[in-house]
Amino acid sequence: MLGTNPPRPVSLGGVRLPDAMVDALQEGVLICDARGVVVDVNEAAGTILTLDRDSLLGLDLAALDYDAADAEGSLLPSEDLPVAVVRRTNQPASATVKVRRGSPNPLWLRATAIPFVPVADEVWCMVTLTDVTGAQNAQQRLRHSEETFRLTFEDAPIGMAIVSLDGRYVEVNRALTESLQRTREELVGASFEDITHPDDLPSDLAHGARLLDGSLDSFQVDKRYLTPGGDTMWARLTVSVVRDGDGSPVHFVNQIEDVTEMRLAQEQLERRALYDHLTGLANRSLLLDRLAHALTQHARTGNLVAVAFADLDHFKRLNDSLGHDAGDRMLRAVAERMTAAVRPGDTVARIGGDEFVVVLEGVDSAEHAGELLDELLTAVELPLHIDGHEVVPRLSAGLTVNDGTGVAEEVLRDADTALYVAKDAGRSRWEVYHDVYRRDALRRLSVETELRTAIDRGQFLLHYQPVVELDTRRTVAHEALVRWMHPRRGLLLPGEFVQIAEESDLINGIGGWVLREAVEFLARHPELPGKVYINVSPRQLGRGTPATDDRDAGLAPLVEQVLRANDVPASRLGIEITENGVLQATEQTREDLEQLAALGVELLLDDFGTGFSALTSVLSTPVSGLKLDRSFTVRLGDGAACDRISTAIAALVDSLSSHGVVEGIETEKQWALALGHGWTHGQGWLFGHAVAESALFPVVDTSF
Repeated sequence: MLGTNPPRPVSLGGVRLPDAMVDALQEGVLICDARGVVVDVNEAAGTILTLDRDSLLGLDLAALDYDAADAEGSLLPSEDLPVAVVRRTNQPASATVKVRRGSPNPLWLRATAIPFVPVADEVWCMVTLTDVTGAQNAQQRLRHSEETFRLTFEDAPIGMAIVSLDGRYVEVNRALTESLQRTREELVGASFEDITHPDDLPSDLAHGARLLDGSLDSFQVDKRYLTPGGDTMWARLTVSVVRDGDGSPVHFVNQIEDVTEMRLAQEQLERRALYDHLTGLANRSLLLDRLAHALTQHARTGNLVAVAFADLDHFKRLNDSLGHDAGDRMLRAVAERMTAAVRPGDTVARIGGDEFVVVLEGVDSAEHAGELLDELLTAVELPLHIDGHEVVPRLSAGLTVNDGTGVAEEVLRDADTALYVAKDAGRSRWEVYHDVYRRDALRRLSVETELRTAIDRGQFLLHYQPVVELDTRRTVAHEALVRWMHPRRGLLLPGEFVQIAEESDLINGIGGWVLREAVEFLARHPELPGKVYINVSPRQLGRGTPATDDRDAGLAPLVEQVLRANDVPASRLGIEITENGVLQATEQTREDLEQLAALGVELLLDDFGTGFSALTSVLSTPVSGLKLDRSFTVRLGDGAACDRISTAIAALVDSLSSHGVVEGIETEKQWALALGHGWTHGQGWLFGHAVAESALFPVVDTSF
């Protein structure tokens, strides 16, 4: 056996190597004969291979548990192993050898075989072993790291690129090519400037310069790229610089996350927050922002800023008759016409319902602003066809002009105040704001606040004015008229507060009180001749079902409830509603009127002759009579239109077998004319002023 024979003295070229010299080498040395059997080893070889000398001597190298690999790490076949190559070629050969293949910590050796001929016709070799485990592991880690980076780079869900210091793409991944809609060949070698939105380029160059000079280690920005089709891709770009061991920049690493959808969603949210969803116009928030900016800008230029606050006249009537979809189409059409009529740079906004605001910048004067507003109104107020109907949008507007020193909210408020004046003056017109309007608005606000207190504290009372037969002047009914006993101002007539109560929706509370007080009055005085008529606001009609609070109750159910609670027959109660109120009645309003008539309550059309379609009003509602408006009474005897109208309406009342009353008779002449025109009943100061219950039914003192 090879392992039992003592080795022969080893020599190179016939010279034996001294044992001390061989053992002093740090590299492992093995001497193999022509058969590949180990015939001599040094001490380092045993240490490296973790085998003692006796175990190595006589060992065939092929019996060792090892793999051999080339410089790239690929396994070598047995014929390419160093000893086999030496024996075949008689030339030195090397290989990297992995020993302990099954171990979790293999040993990597650099094995080099050198041929020599110690015996004639036999080629021996000296094999040197160098431990390269550390270097091999480092190389494997580097290869693993490079492979991990390659896979991470290529398979990353966001775009990635290696960019040279002059801004050209060196390498790009698949996600980036898909986002930018370009091939790898199109991108590699191209400059980032070629595909960057021009508006974003200065910022990119500035950030890149700061990376190169070391003032930034990395930066992140949202920017835009351009696709071949001209579309814009929003991206979140993160750029870092890679430096060498000396700290010099080598290249950039870019991460490019496509955030286009997120950006569009954000813009949509911002648009919803700043723009009206129906018309696309600016909403109140954006309007105030632009108005504040315009005021600031023009405070320095000397020009003026004008604000027009407008709303559509009788828009509710269109909604009620043709439906809300038709109303929406009108609003969109008005918005389009306004936008087309204003100058570039002006702002058109919709701030709710049918309310629009226009900011006119850089006007020279109030007259100039008025001319621009006239042009806008002319453009808007053209016929519009909706569902087969021709409608003409009409606007009322308030205009204010400011030199830039105002506050946006206050300027808008002033325009709104002027709009209120325009509507109060008859609609389809515009008014310029004056300070007196603001004082009036404050007064209305004060009255509104006091009215709320008056309703809660019951500060109202009723006065009763007689209604007479004209031929006999006999009292046949009374009209209940509300008064406000103001704690400071004394007794106030309806003209001081009813309109404000209407506008602030407080009229329902007052109307409910009037109904209850009038019915309780009837219950207290069953001897009173005829009916008591109360005035009802159109706002009280069509509100729904009874409620504990009169402010929310429907009128017909409430009337029925109050009459039953006081045991008063419906025939003793009459209700007056204005002609204009009936003209604007909704389906719910008409149902309320039908229910009242069904109860036996008489309905009178008040202020007759002031509406748009008098005869239609009479025939389309369950009214049993009408009252000629006092504006006709004061002109009786003029021998012209009023006399003819009075006579015609009296004849109409008679032909319909209705009940007719002439209001506002103050003189004997007016009485005689009304009687001569055919009227049967009248009311006015000639027959008696409105007085309190105590004056109608004085308490008799029986103490004596």
